Amino acid sequence: MRNVKVFVLCAGEGQRLRPYTEHQPKCLVPYRGKPLLQYQLDVFQQLHITDITLIGGYRAEALPKNYPIVINPDYATTNMVYSLFCARSRMTEDADCIVSYGDILYHASVLQTLLEDPHPIGVVTDDHWKAYWSQRMGDPLQDAETFRWEETTHRLLELGKKPTSLSDIQGQYIGLVKISASEVIRFQQTYGAFVRVTPTYRTAYMTDLIQFCIDQKLPVFGVPIKGRWAEFDTVTDLTMERDIV
Repeated sequence: MRNVKVFVLCAGEGQRLRPYTEHQPKCLVPYRGKPLLQYQLDVFQQLHITDITLIGGYRAEALPKNYPIVINPDYATTNMVYSLFCARSRMTEDADCIVSYGDILYHASVLQTLLEDPHPIGVVTDDHWKAYWSQRMGDPLQDAETFRWEETTHRLLELGKKPTSLSDIQGQYIGLVKISASEVIRFQQTYGAFVRVTPTYRTAYMTDLIQFCIDQKLPVFGVPIKGRWAEFDTVTDLTMERDIV
C-alpha cells in the first residue's frame, strides 16, 4: 500500500449542534453512543492507516491526545482551508494526503474507493445524494451545492455554488479528498496563488479552493460512491437513521 497521511479538520465549533458543542468540538459530538471522530479513526485503523493529524481549534484540548494535533489559533475567524494549511509542513510529496471533514462518517469502503482511485486529485462524490438531502431537509435545493463534471471522464467542472435547479447537481461532494503524492507540491503552490488573489481566503470553504484548482487546470476528478456516509450539521442529523457502518 502507498504511503498515506490523513488530515482531519476538527477545528469547527458547530453552533447548529448546540447544546452538544458547548464543551467540545463538533467532531466529538456522539452519534449512536460514539463520537463522530471515533468512527473515522476506526475506519483508518481498519485500513491500516496510522499517519493521522488532527487539526483543532475550538475546544482542542478535548481532542484525543494519542494523535498529532495541529492548532489553528484563529479558528474563530477563519474556515477549513485556513485550518488545513496550518498543517502544511506535514503535507509531503512522499505520501498521498487524505483531507477529511471532522463532522462526517463514512464506511470503510468509501475511503477504500478513494485510496484506489488513480487520479491525481480525487473528490468523493455521492451519486445518490438526492434521497439523502430530501430526507434531511425536504427541499434538496435548500442546502445542496452545484456539482458538474464531464460524464465520461468524471473530471470536475464546477462545485460549491448555489444551485438554481436540480440540473445543476450531478452529485454531491461529501467532504473527503485525496491529493496524490505526485500532486502535493503543486497543490500547495496553488494554495499560495489562491491566497494571493482571494481577499477572503481566510474564510474560504474547501469547495472554494477545489474550484480554484479546477480553474487552474489541476487534474481534479470526482470519485463516485452510492451513499454509505453521513454529515452532521444540525441536531436533526443526530436523530436520523443512516446505513453507514
